[in-house]
Amino acid sequence: MQEATDKVRRARRGLAIFIGVVILASAPFHTQIALYGLDASYFLPLVWVPCFASVVARLALREGFGDVSFRFDRRAAWAMVPALIYPVVVALPAYGLAWGTGIAAFEPASMHPLGFAIPGSTPGERFLAGGIIALTVGPLAMAVLAVGEEIGWRGYLLPRLIDARIPHPALVSGVVWGGWHAPMILSGHYNPSPSPMLSLLLFVVCLTGQSYFAARLRLDTGSVWPPVVMHGGWNAIAVSFFGASTTGKHAPLWASEGGVLVAGSTVLITYVLLRWRRGQESAPSSRSSALGTVRT
Repeated sequence: MQEATDKVRRARRGLAIFIGVVILASAPFHTQIALYGLDASYFLPLVWVPCFASVVARLALREGFGDVSFRFDRRAAWAMVPALIYPVVVALPAYGLAWGTGIAAFEPASMHPLGFAIPGSTPGERFLAGGIIALTVGPLAMAVLAVGEEIGWRGYLLPRLIDARIPHPALVSGVVWGGWHAPMILSGHYNPSPSPMLSLLLFVVCLTGQSYFAARLRLDTGSVWPPVVMHGGWNAIAVSFFGASTTGKHAPLWASEGGVLVAGSTVLITYVLLRWRRGQESAPSSRSSALGTVRT
């Protein structure tokens, strides 16, 4: 009993250190972005802050790094398939509905958000080329940016929320993950929208939905790599491909990470996938994972 109590207290101390460092270390970069825009010199260090915070917390409490779980086995490899399919399944109906109803315009980008030209002289050619990039090299490139966050969010925050016996750890991790983006969204430099507060709310809903799927990937495989692939795939497919192919006055409020259709699709698809997954288990409300049986 005492050992379990000590584990809970230790996890809560770790969470306090982690969240504190995330806030303090992110503040200078958020300030620079608010003043000067989403420049790579500020954004790239920012995405590694969660990793840095997790290292500080581990060192402060002498926890070691074994539970980050960088292992790459067959289970982790197979989990990368649904991790890559997930952004497509979420984004396709949301953006397809926006284009089909005229809420947003379909206009394939000629330049990739990473700064290189997308081949093709017609919209159809650019859309095809952009789709190939998004499904192949795109996730690999975006995973380089995602790994710093995932070492923090799924490699440290999620397991500590579970150890600390915080109710609904996947939900809480998603709110923290989404809330961390708040300064960039409210300043209008990330996912710009005519209604920043509404965009932030929908963005948090979107990332909270994703966090449930990312949590399942992390806990079911005991590896941080499937969430890294999902995160990188989301940025490459949903944001840099579907999002970059969408324009229009009302597009930010309907077809973006902070849009109604994308947030709704994320929640709906994630719910369906998790319900289906639970149906494969003997205990519907729980699951067995590398970290034990926990509730999401």
